[in-house]
Parts: sequence; structure tokens; C-alpha cells
Amino acid sequence: VEKFEDAMPLERQVKKYKKRFGVDFTSTTFSNWMIKTSELRLQPLIDKLSVIQMNSGYIHADETTLQVLNEKNKKAKQKSYIWLKASKDKYPIVLMHYSSNRNEKTAESLFNGFTGYIQTDGYAGYNIVANREGVTQLGCWAHARRKFADIIKSGVSDAKSKVYAQEAVTLIAKLYKIEKEIKDDPPDKKYLIRQEKSKPIIDDIRVWLDANFFKAQELGGAIAKAFVYLNNQFAKLCVYIEDGRLNIDNNGAENHIRPMVLGRKNWLFATSVKGAEAIATWYSIIETAKLNGLEPYYYLKYLLTELPVYQREKRDIEALLPWNVDKGDLGCS
Repeated sequence: VEKFEDAMPLERQVKKYKKRFGVDFTSTTFSNWMIKTSELRLQPLIDKLSVIQMNSGYIHADETTLQVLNEKNKKAKQKSYIWLKASKDKYPIVLMHYSSNRNEKTAESLFNGFTGYIQTDGYAGYNIVANREGVTQLGCWAHARRKFADIIKSGVSDAKSKVYAQEAVTLIAKLYKIEKEIKDDPPDKKYLIRQEKSKPIIDDIRVWLDANFFKAQELGGAIAKAFVYLNNQFAKLCVYIEDGRLNIDNNGAENHIRPMVLGRKNWLFATSVKGAEAIATWYSIIETAKLNGLEPYYYLKYLLTELPVYQREKRDIEALLPWNVDKGDLGCS
């Protein structure tokens, strides 16, 4: 929990335990414990969570970089990746996966056999999944908005670019205002309100986009790119109004990948591929626990106490999944 939730590097933990308790651990010992525990104890839980998530019908996806020092056929400074999948309906699950690359083959493997909705940013690596029968891809209005908002923040000198950017941000804000008002409504009610209120705004954005697209291309730079992104993603951006279960953006995935990004700033890299895989596993368990309202420390303590017993007695570990655990069993209020 100190490493993956509190973003404390193992070396700092080693110094703390030696000073406070006089115990002469090494960071290598800690690292090996984390790798072995993820392989022997946590992997069966990850496998079960993965099956449940693949049947959820709606998954958010995102990815972020991770440096792995000792990786076959790669230099230490080359980028590897952590891919994230999050589902939040009946069974809230966050799963992370290590890959040496960011290409479409990884996306294809991670979503092999999946049918339903997949929500992403504009990264083309997911197209191979989105083009399969039974899969519908949603875009992310937050990403579309960000490209215009960044122009306003940057203080660019071109006045016309600022005008277009502000107009886009204002129009998209109307969609988010509706989402704020209906966030606690059931899906069927959300669908009706979106059809009544959000769809006309989206139609207005389409008209505005078409009217100004070529003028923006003449201006070039960031505003031209923002218009191209919005235009290319537009069909995917409209999908969320088709079903009240769907979200307007992919922020759900980004919120769960953020702790990994913060941790990476402190502990910087994984030494080995096994270490990178362990990182993905530990973050998966911790973020899934949090998504289910469980405090990570107490859930992990309970999990690592009970898992060996369940495995030894060949019992179904279904009872140890976060939504099946009573907070009273965790020893916390």
C-alpha cells in the first residue's frame, strides 16, 4: 500500500523500517515479495476479475508509459506501457496490463472475445477492436474539449483561434451541465433527457463545426488540429446519448490510471518485466478495492490472510471479490 497507494519508493521504505524498527530489509527483498505474491496469490483473483469484466458489456480503456530497465530487445530508455480497462456497472473492476508496446496487437489481445461498448480517447490502436462485429466505440468529450481549452490557456496571440476555442468550450460545457444535472438519475431517465436536451446541442456543435472547419484549417496550428480531432471523432462522441448507461467521457479510466502516473514520478521505473507485471497486478487490486468502497490496506490484509487458506482448501475465491466482502470482516469501520 505504501508503494502503490502512497507512492513511496521501496528504497525509502527500507530506510524507514531500518531506522524505526531496526530491521535490515533490502529493496530487492521487498521487490521479490511483491513479485512472488502477485504471481502466487493475486493472479487467480485477477483472472476471475478479468472474466467478469469481459462479460460486462461496457469497458473504459486507457494507457500510460512505464520504463522497464531490463527488457529483452529494448534499451532501458525505450518506453513500455501499462494498459488499463475499467468497468463500473454491476461489478466495478479496474484491471491494468503490462505490455512492451502500444500497438493494436495488444489492444486486440486485451479485448479478445469482448462484445459491447468500449470507450477510449482518439488513439487509433483501438480501431482493430472497434471494427469488430458486436463492438461499439465511444469517444471522449473531455479530450475534445481539452484541445480547445489548451489553446485558451496557452495565451496564443491569434485572436481568431481564441474565439473559436472559446466557442467550442462554451458549447461543450452545455453538454456537461446536463450530465451534472442527471448524474444520479437511472439509465432510462438519462436516455430520455439526453435525447431531449443533449441531442440538439450536439446538432448545434455539428453545424458550428462544419461552418468553421475550413477557416480553422487556414489558421493552422493548434486550432486546426483541435477541429480535425473533433471532426474525426464526432460520430464516436455522439454514441453516449444512445444508452443511459454510457458516459460522456473517458475520465473514469483516467482517474484510475492517475495513481500509477503519480507513483511513477516517485519510483521512476520497473527493473524487470516481472516487476512491471507485478506493478500492473497490485494497482489492479488496489484500484478495484477503492472503486468498491474498500480501504486498500484493510482489504489487502484480509485478502492475503484468506487467499492461502482458500487456495489450500481449493475453495472458490468468489467470496473474496471486493463486492462480496463485508467491511466488518476487514477489521475497519
